[in-house]
Amino acid sequence: MGIRLRILQIATVCLYLGPLLAGVGGYGWLVVPVFVAIFLLWQIVLRPQDWPQDLAEWAQPDSWLAFLTQVVMQILLVSVCFGIGMGLTRVAGLNLHLPFMGPIMLSLLSIPIARLAWPPQRAAELDAFLEDAASRIELAAMPGQDAEKQAEMRLFAARLTEPLSGLRDATPQAEIEAHLAALQSHLAPDTLLDALHDRLASPTAGRALRRAFILQATAPVTVEACPGRAAPVKALQVAGDDPELLALFARRCTELLDEHADAWGDCPNDGALEALRATHAANAPVAEALSGLIARNRALAPLA
Repeated sequence: MGIRLRILQIATVCLYLGPLLAGVGGYGWLVVPVFVAIFLLWQIVLRPQDWPQDLAEWAQPDSWLAFLTQVVMQILLVSVCFGIGMGLTRVAGLNLHLPFMGPIMLSLLSIPIARLAWPPQRAAELDAFLEDAASRIELAAMPGQDAEKQAEMRLFAARLTEPLSGLRDATPQAEIEAHLAALQSHLAPDTLLDALHDRLASPTAGRALRRAFILQATAPVTVEACPGRAAPVKALQVAGDDPELLALFARRCTELLDEHADAWGDCPNDGALEALRATHAANAPVAEALSGLIARNRALAPLA
């Protein structure tokens, strides 16, 4: 999904780059309608669900109002990009001679590239998913929620965290952090932490899921939302004797204490950390990371 999203982002840049280059190349304003048509085609191809599906819907006044609104928006977008290009030419004194069809083809070719990378059903599924998420969160946040609503929220959190279980062990940390950032916009930190912990109970739980739990448990926002729950201690338990996970935990917990000194009471004690450092003394990266955490722990101990 990450690669598809990057391709979509590149295609979007190409779409907007077309009118900008046309402005830099000194094209006349008569080319603006061409780019407006391309921008509208982009909307139709990538988001067909936003457009009337039959003649009966087109006959509705609301459909034409929505269409005219889209046209006005695309005219503004194209005009802004085109105007910026012309402004750059005048300010920087640029004098580029571009092929006449170059900028137009750049914007036009972005449409099939984006369509291949991001099929319309993905956009529709994402819209439905976000609408469902918003309604469920609103329901769960109502005062006086009962056990049934709490159970529904846990099921919802389990559904949201399911993609993390499918990540391969070698998934880059940045991709895992991106997943967590997306989840944090829909779930409270403690709810997300509990959902990840529940998933770790599965015998098929992989390293990527364990890394996700460590990242979430050592996040300042989680510790602030879960005072007294010793989330970093649980993260250390999840890391176990895995050197890579231990190093990740030690680095993250050190960063946590640097940013949020009050988290000291929720972090592992020196005795446990010293024992781990002795066990992994031959592994320099792990021993170094644990030493840094121990030093930070001791520096903050008088504040406890």
